[in-house]
Amino acid sequence: MRFLKQYTCAMSVVLCLGVASPSSAQTTVTVLSHKVHENVARGLTAGTTGGDIAGAWAGTNKVTLNWVTGNIDPIHDRLGRELSLRESSVDLAFVINKFHTPRIAAQLEPLEKRIAAEPIEILGSIPEPLKKALTYDGKLTALPFRHATTGLHWNKALFAERGLDHAPRSLDELLEYARKMSYTRSDGTRVVGLVMNSGDEHVAVLTLLSAFGARLFDDSGKVTANSPTMIKGLSTMATLYKEGVLAQNYATMTIDDVITAVQNGRAAMAIDPFARYAVYNNPESSKFPGQIDVVVTPSIDNPKGTAITEIWSMAIPRNAKNKDFAYSLMRALSTKEATIRMALNGNGPVDPTAYSDARLQEKLPYTKAEAEALKIAQVIPSSFDRSVEVAAIFREESQAAVLGLKTPEESAKSMQSRIERLVK
Repeated sequence: MRFLKQYTCAMSVVLCLGVASPSSAQTTVTVLSHKVHENVARGLTAGTTGGDIAGAWAGTNKVTLNWVTGNIDPIHDRLGRELSLRESSVDLAFVINKFHTPRIAAQLEPLEKRIAAEPIEILGSIPEPLKKALTYDGKLTALPFRHATTGLHWNKALFAERGLDHAPRSLDELLEYARKMSYTRSDGTRVVGLVMNSGDEHVAVLTLLSAFGARLFDDSGKVTANSPTMIKGLSTMATLYKEGVLAQNYATMTIDDVITAVQNGRAAMAIDPFARYAVYNNPESSKFPGQIDVVVTPSIDNPKGTAITEIWSMAIPRNAKNKDFAYSLMRALSTKEATIRMALNGNGPVDPTAYSDARLQEKLPYTKAEAEALKIAQVIPSSFDRSVEVAAIFREESQAAVLGLKTPEESAKSMQSRIERLVK
C-alpha cells in the first residue's frame, strides 16, 4: 500500500508537468544556455516566486541537469563546435534568433514528428512571427522560450515637471514630447528627451525607425532598407541629434549607459525591452523608483503601435545523445503553468495568454501593454548565414546618417546594397 501511494504521487507530478519520463540509461542532461535561462527555469534569482520548474522535472525523471552557461557569443561559438562533432555533449541548447541561421538550423532536430506524438501545450498560442523565425526548410527546428520586446519607457516625475501627464500616443506626440523633455532641471541636471542602445545593438534604433514605417526586410524576406520611410526616419533622427534631443554620445551609447541615464533622470524616455522596467524602478539604484512606466511605442501607420522582439529558443542538436530527455524537458518548460511561473521568475513569456494570469498582473503592472506589443512585434529575419553582419551594417550606416557623416539618402542606399550582397 505504501509503495502504491508513492507511485501514485510520482505519477501525479508527471501528469501535472505534462511530460512523460523517457526510458534511457543516460542520467545527466546537459543544457547550454545563458545564465538567465537557468535562473528563470530554476527560480534562482532572489525575490522571484515561480519556483524550480526544471528541478521538479529532473526529480521526476531521475536525471541530473548539467547547466553550461555563458554570454551570448561564447555559447553560440560552443554550439557551433558541438554541432560539428560526430556526437554532441549538449542535449538541449538555447539559441537567440539572430544565430538561428541556415548553417545552424540545418544541424538542429526538426520538431514536427515529436510535437505530433507529444504536443507542446502553448504552441498554438505563440505568435506566428516567432515560430516563422525559427522555421528552416519548412520545419520548426527550435521552440520559442523567451522574448525581449521593445517598449517606450517614460519618467512620470520628469514629465510632470514639464506639464505632461501621459505617455506619447502618436509618433508626432513622441517627437514633440522628446523635444519638450530635453531641458535642464532646477538642480542643473541636463535631461535629453530620448535615449536608446545605439552603440552596440540595433533593435532599439530599428524600433524607432519602424515607428515611421521603415523596415530592413519585408514579410517575404526582401531587403527594403532604401525606402522613403527609412530616409524620413533617419532624417528626423539626424535633426533630433542636432537639436540635442538624442544623447550626444549616441554612436557609443550602450545598454549600461541607457540604464544609468534613465535611473539618474538624465533621460526622460528610452526605447528598451519591457522587462527593463524592474531595473529602471529598482529603489536601490534608481532615483525614480515607481515613477518610470512603459507603453507600446506609437507608430505612424499602425494604431496599435510598433515593437521589435528578439527570441531565445530551445533546440535539440541533431547529434545529441539524449534527444528524448531533451524534448521532455522542452515540453515541461512549455506548459501554460510553467510559462507563468517562469514569468514570475523574470522570463518574457512567449505565450501572450500568460499575461492574463492574476499572479503575473499583480507582479508586473505592464502586462497588458507587453502582451499587445508581443502580438504585433516584428522579428528581424535570420534566414541567411551572415545575419549578424547585417546588424553591424545597419548600425554603421544609421549612425553615419544620424551624426551627419552621410545624408540619409546615402546611408539608406548603401545599407540596401550592402545587405543585399550578404543575403544573396
